[in-house]
Amino acid sequence: MKLTNARKHANSGDDAYLNMDASEVNDNTVISRDKDGHIISIVAHNKWITPQLSNHHLKTSSICFSKFNTKKHTELKSLAQAKKIICIQIHRPSKRTGSYPSHDGVMSNLGALRKVHAFASEKGLTVAEIFENPIEFGEYIREVESLIGLRILQTMLNKVVEDSIYPVSPLALKLIDQLIRESNDESEQHPVIPGRILFEKISNYKELLAEYNSIADNIEELNNRVAANPYYGRMKQTSKNPALPNVPFNQAIDDCGLSIISDKYNFNQLANIGNYLNRCYYAAKMLIHTFTAMREREAYLLKENCIEKISNDTYIVHGLTIKLTKAPRPAKWVTSADVLYPYEAAMRITQLIKQYLPTHVNTQDLLFLSVSYLPTSNYYKNKSKSKNLTQASLPPSKWEETFPATFIHTEDFNELVMLDPLRDWQSQPEFQPGENWRLTTHQFRRSMAVYAAQSGLVSLPSLKRMLQHTLIQMSLYYTKGFATAKYLFEDVNPEIAKYFKEQATPAEASLFLKDVIIEEATLHGAAGTFYERNIKASFLGNIATNFAETLKKVKQGLLSYKETMLGGCLKVGECHERAHHNYVACLNCSNACIKEEKLDQSILIQIKVIESIPRGTFAYNTEQTKLSILQFFKDKVSQVIA
Repeated sequence: MKLTNARKHANSGDDAYLNMDASEVNDNTVISRDKDGHIISIVAHNKWITPQLSNHHLKTSSICFSKFNTKKHTELKSLAQAKKIICIQIHRPSKRTGSYPSHDGVMSNLGALRKVHAFASEKGLTVAEIFENPIEFGEYIREVESLIGLRILQTMLNKVVEDSIYPVSPLALKLIDQLIRESNDESEQHPVIPGRILFEKISNYKELLAEYNSIADNIEELNNRVAANPYYGRMKQTSKNPALPNVPFNQAIDDCGLSIISDKYNFNQLANIGNYLNRCYYAAKMLIHTFTAMREREAYLLKENCIEKISNDTYIVHGLTIKLTKAPRPAKWVTSADVLYPYEAAMRITQLIKQYLPTHVNTQDLLFLSVSYLPTSNYYKNKSKSKNLTQASLPPSKWEETFPATFIHTEDFNELVMLDPLRDWQSQPEFQPGENWRLTTHQFRRSMAVYAAQSGLVSLPSLKRMLQHTLIQMSLYYTKGFATAKYLFEDVNPEIAKYFKEQATPAEASLFLKDVIIEEATLHGAAGTFYERNIKASFLGNIATNFAETLKKVKQGLLSYKETMLGGCLKVGECHERAHHNYVACLNCSNACIKEEKLDQSILIQIKVIESIPRGTFAYNTEQTKLSILQFFKDKVSQVIA
């Protein structure tokens, strides 16, 4: 029954009604009555029976406020405010059906209010006071970790504002909207890049930069000659100065040793040099994204000399971020020596551009500058007069198409399904086999977070080799519990550290799916044998549902999976044997998942270790004992297979 036009009746006393005003709500407002008209619940009660709320999975609907703290005076006031909000929202009819809202929708709002109530209590404020305070409320909003949590909070606040219950800071509402947009950018819209595709993309970028490094001096020479003679390489305007003769484009290219590159890319005018440099800039920028996981805007804010070496293979990239701030603020990213190659290539282009920048233009020492300042550009004269700094424009939508297409293979699609089984990949045509991969910079951010959290997800050996240093650094500093991580969490980039840690949980669940469930080879060891005989077949029968349950268990700390030298470990919590690299202990562990291929590799490694140790020593005898244990287990496995 539609109740949009329902109003308070004369004989209903203090009953709440649809479309009632917030000012009418008090402790004695009646929430519900029984069929005989007797009062069941009023606002003052801490449990409301709400038969009017629609629900599909509950026999009776109720709302309970007993989890709200009420020890302080401010907590009591906050509870009364929360009750008013829930009361009004219960009695705001659906715009679509005109009926009462759903039980689940109201419970979501209640959960959001309870969290705000707890935060307000810590600050010594009421819920209504928090809503109005952009600083305190902004602090709370930034602590909301999940996209779902942000959306629920936004929905609840929008109703508070729409129903004129309490004022809400406009800045806080804008902040939530901004965070949701950014979360959307980094969630379903931007999947993890499959390993093979990521390897191809990185290879394309590095090949281009290697090519640029081989001709960088030639490009500089060409620009020097054009700067000295504006008719060099140009024939449209005839020179009347014998000292500055017209030189045909092909001759100019040949004189500067650029004929091969010109033929390769079909250059036909000087402006093509600028386009080529932009491609190189783009390649360098995308590799920096890969090795730092920074955002698009953060890359544009990078400056010269922004890299600091802190150990043999660990570097910090200093930069700026504008996330959640009006003005840029300092930020840092931990990476490895891999970042030096693209950075140095970008610096070489920047230094070339700066040779021709007008002195009245402040470069702010930014790394990525516009190539239109070069003499070979068609815009060189206009740019020489301008006082405003122009940066390079390097969006993937423009430059990615200048690189070879990377088509999705069946194994890439299967990897996407393995990485995120809860996403409906079949219904998304852009990710089907045969389609060209559509790249965004945010994909690098999420991909590196997942690969750093569990680098075992990268199945391609070449990708593992190329990224291993970066992944080791990120894994060490962003996902492990070492003492050094504490320093970096607090002082280097706590925001990205938090993001990487958030990605670790789904990555761990995905690695379990890949290594235990989808693994084609027979699993051994106590846990491996159990999953092989009792779990794998039924799990594969409904991957989406079972993965959702697996992910839930990992989040709750009820399930864990880590790669080991012999396969994997399902032990929840710390493992002292693993911490001391005593991988042989896995053979007799109830949490071990042993793979024959890794067992064989370990035996070969152990043989090499023994060959490097003098015979008769304590170390030799210890390692020989380990080898015997490994070989004994190998024999047992072989008998089982036979």
